[in-house]
Amino acid sequence: MSAEEFNELPPHLQATLALDQGHYLHHRIKGWCKIDLYWLHDFYVELWFLYDLKSIGLVRALTSNRQLEPYLETIKLKLKTQKKDN
Repeated sequence: MSAEEFNELPPHLQATLALDQGHYLHHRIKGWCKIDLYWLHDFYVELWFLYDLKSIGLVRALTSNRQLEPYLETIKLKLKTQKKDN
């Protein structure tokens, strides 16, 4: 499954896959949300928990390295780089 395919799934199925099959890596706090980062298949997934820490407000697969920038100061992540043909 690709990140793009994951993002097309219903949110409840995305959350179930991330929690059951993903590997928890780290979290960060943004406003009223605790955002957990998971590694699933070969991409990263964020689960945005609302202030009660029980309700999930957003699930998304990260499709660019730029989306991982908030985590790079506190953990080491493997980032895919695109090779340029000369």
